[in-house]
Amino acid sequence: MEAAVVLSNVTKKYRIVHDKNPSLKETIIHLRRTTHEDFLALDNVSFKVQKGETFGIIGPNGSGKSTALKLLSRIMLPTSGKIEINGTVSALLELGAGFHPDLTGKENIYLNAAILGLDSRFVAERFDEIVGFAELEKFIDMPVKNYSSGMYVRLGFAIAVNVNPDILLVDEVLTVGDQAFQAKCLTRIYDFMRSRKTIIIVSHDLDMISNICNRALFLYQGKKIKEAAAAEAVREYRSFIEEMELEKELAASGAVQASQILQSAERFGSGEAEIFDVHLEDMNGSSSTHFRSGDDAAIVLKVKFHKDVDDPIFGIRITNELNINTYGTNTYIKGKRTGKFKKNEEREIIFRQPLSLIKGKYFITAAVSHRDGKRYYDWRTNIAEFTVVDEESSEGVANLNSEIVIK
Repeated sequence: MEAAVVLSNVTKKYRIVHDKNPSLKETIIHLRRTTHEDFLALDNVSFKVQKGETFGIIGPNGSGKSTALKLLSRIMLPTSGKIEINGTVSALLELGAGFHPDLTGKENIYLNAAILGLDSRFVAERFDEIVGFAELEKFIDMPVKNYSSGMYVRLGFAIAVNVNPDILLVDEVLTVGDQAFQAKCLTRIYDFMRSRKTIIIVSHDLDMISNICNRALFLYQGKKIKEAAAAEAVREYRSFIEEMELEKELAASGAVQASQILQSAERFGSGEAEIFDVHLEDMNGSSSTHFRSGDDAAIVLKVKFHKDVDDPIFGIRITNELNINTYGTNTYIKGKRTGKFKKNEEREIIFRQPLSLIKGKYFITAAVSHRDGKRYYDWRTNIAEFTVVDEESSEGVANLNSEIVIK
């Protein structure tokens, strides 16, 4: 496959000034020099994105994610290294980036398109579509300095996706705006994916990265930690963050021993709760690993608590052999309060549902997290597996048992 984007040993260095001389006179009289330090936003990073691929970039704040997109959009040049881009690029990096506040929405559409190298005739053909997507028909002749942040992002996204680029760069915009706009953005992203466009997304929404990206890059402090299939990179990142949080807690409490929970990409957590068994049961309550499509089944999590815990979140995720997320839920999504659990208490958490899946092998990931959903007590990837058998051959992941009628 031909590469759309190639970064080879790219470094981006910023100079941070700490003590700037107030004047030339001060410099000459006191022989003072401005003190500064160099900050490596990206440190010798290499990766490749193939044409038609949806690629995610993840990592904590300050990891260099946005810097990478700015280099790809040619807003900045690398300090060293080489960047190859094959195709036209459209970037949505910040809310209203590139908008002139005193110009109207209409004028900013033409301005942004000109920056992207598009002529006015092309923009005129797409103008109604851009305004319609942004839902700004009543405000398009108003200066954008009077726009709300939601109007800014709607207009910016509408321009970015309607200029028909070969490569679309998106930085966190899919997590802003109201729910309806987020759904519209995702629908347009899926349209791009079906059209075999190249998409590079920076986001803290790890579930979205796992679900829509083919591969992902995990950056930390400007360095490349992992480049792999999206779900694998996300697991590595979650494990990394959990280990960092655990170390902070241990340092704050003066503890010297880490949790007994194994910290790895497959299992991680702070250890207040431990998932020690996951299995499936059929409708009669018997353990089983083979089901017919549509059978009722129970996924049973056995959990032991090593500390007192209030209102933890219990969750499951089912993936197929291609590591595609076919279903996931948890007690928070279901609006279920879980209550208090005491140290050394053992409990069973049961998820009942019909397995309306096409035939194949499936894997279960189970997790117990803090009630804020940001810190995991125990996460176990692919801890159990099961097989669905079906006489029919279907495509996709779900078996909807379609009835076909010809009239």
